[in-house]
Amino acid sequence: MTAVPHRRILVCSYEPPVPAHGGYRLRVRHLARLLARAGDVTVAALGDAPESHDEPFDLVGVPHDFSRRRALRRSWRRPYLAALLDSPGLARLAAGGGWDLVVASSPFFVDLALGSGAPVVLDAHNVETDIMATLARTDERRLHRARWRWEAAKMAPVERAAVASSAAVLATSDADAAVFGRWGSARVEVVPNGVDTTAVAHAPPSARHALVYVGQYGYRPNESAARELVTQILPLVQAAVPDTTVELVGRNPTDAVRALAAADVAVPGPVDDVVPCLHQARALVVPLRAGSGTRLKILEAMAAGTPVVSTPLGAAGIDAVDGEHLLLGDTPEDLARQAVRALTEDELAVRLSAAARSLVERRYDWNAFAPTVTGVVADLVP
Repeated sequence: MTAVPHRRILVCSYEPPVPAHGGYRLRVRHLARLLARAGDVTVAALGDAPESHDEPFDLVGVPHDFSRRRALRRSWRRPYLAALLDSPGLARLAAGGGWDLVVASSPFFVDLALGSGAPVVLDAHNVETDIMATLARTDERRLHRARWRWEAAKMAPVERAAVASSAAVLATSDADAAVFGRWGSARVEVVPNGVDTTAVAHAPPSARHALVYVGQYGYRPNESAARELVTQILPLVQAAVPDTTVELVGRNPTDAVRALAAADVAVPGPVDDVVPCLHQARALVVPLRAGSGTRLKILEAMAAGTPVVSTPLGAAGIDAVDGEHLLLGDTPEDLARQAVRALTEDELAVRLSAAARSLVERRYDWNAFAPTVTGVVADLVP
């Protein structure tokens, strides 16, 4: 589809979508590709951005100071992330660009997007308030639970105001959409996370006794999941399959994640392409206890043919059936039992691999969401 030149669309992102490492960047990249079917798109990202790329949108970097100390000083009355991502430069770009539509890829960008005078679409990757409330209940560190309660209390009015003031909200799941509807959104459309299935090759499950987890470990739920996988689940799995190994792939491994490295646990950090890591593993194990939306890591593994073992929350929002497309377990013991099944039952692993790939092709290829995205643009900018 040829872009419509009279529609000038700005996408505000706190990370550049090129290279697309991690779920946030992948969603921004694919959404920008779909938006480019309806207009001329510029993605403005905080920090440095590549000067050259092959995407159908322009990409500009907005200089930004990601000082955690500065953000802490400025976050007494507002969420810490709001202070960390506060960008006068991005606000000036939004206000002075003559945009027809502005897409905020974070609730913290909605206020500056409104300064453009154009309709604003919030692409809500999660329900941030719910994530912080969950961490306030589940973080094993008492002082951090208090911190998360404080952050949730500050986040709630900010996120609700962002939802209510946007012309439309894109939610990644029906559950998130219901929350935004209750918060007074003028329009909510479900645009799940997806996969470019033409770019992800399917392979049969690996014969190796290897488990993998993929995440951006600066995000607390991912750090907690990695720690649970190594300290609680892996020993139970190794009691049945002694040579089982784990690989923790992804950006920003914290000190706690790096400390998990051992002879049977690899922490390689970020990789240019996660698909080979998925192909080399027998199963992706996702012991997530907090979060919302849908997990791109699970959809990518399904597309790649790697069997998935997950908590129900980790697989929430994905129309997958336990035992048909993936294996679910709630406790560490449940997840270990399911991981052992994925490691040792070849027929089951092959069946999960094929069924999951078929599901992703039918329901979660990004092209399937194009009519929804371009329809929102057409309605807001006729």
